[in-house]
Amino acid sequence: MLREMTNSKAILNPQYEVEIRCHFANPDEACRIIPFLHNCLTHNMVWESSIYGREFFKSGQLLRMSKDIVDNDLTYYLGWKGCDIGTFANIREEIDEVITHGIEESQILKKLGISQQSTLYRAGIIRELTLLGHRRFMSFKGYDLLGGYEPLGVKMKLMVCKKLKRQVLVEIEKAASSIEEALVREEELREFCNLFGLHSRLVREEPPALLYTSKFSSE
Repeated sequence: MLREMTNSKAILNPQYEVEIRCHFANPDEACRIIPFLHNCLTHNMVWESSIYGREFFKSGQLLRMSKDIVDNDLTYYLGWKGCDIGTFANIREEIDEVITHGIEESQILKKLGISQQSTLYRAGIIRELTLLGHRRFMSFKGYDLLGGYEPLGVKMKLMVCKKLKRQVLVEIEKAASSIEEALVREEELREFCNLFGLHSRLVREEPPALLYTSKFSSE
């Protein structure tokens, strides 16, 4: 998800992210094929992301802690994603919580069965996850160019990560507040793909899944 800056309280109403991603040889090729891409990418982000709970991940869910530096502004996140219910796009319920200065009422920890009595900071969150058996089992980093294109109602991200087989990816995303709305957004992304002839470039797997395949492909 292309995260928005929020306060240290949890996001109480999780949304569905609806996204597709396409691979390119390099950023120049991406900007040539999607003509408005270069002009809409107005923010820079350097990121590191750690994935927790290998069995949890294998169940189709995602639990991660991330460090993002967007235009020199540092933010730490705790993130959770539900199972993918999309057919063309990835459609997943998602919660992202800002934990830069700790968090008072984490909906993610509550969802995991952790009863929070006071503000938890990053070390405390990691301790609670570890007690549940959700240890960090892989991590990666990279940089993104971020923006949006208002005429088509999409958020855009050009991601470069050398740990992935597909090192240059462009994610096109919409948000929805219900499954019904998410299915409508999915069809809009199909139309986007048709408009720019992107079907042969589609990558179904999300970056953490690509990393997992690369890291554990021998299993």
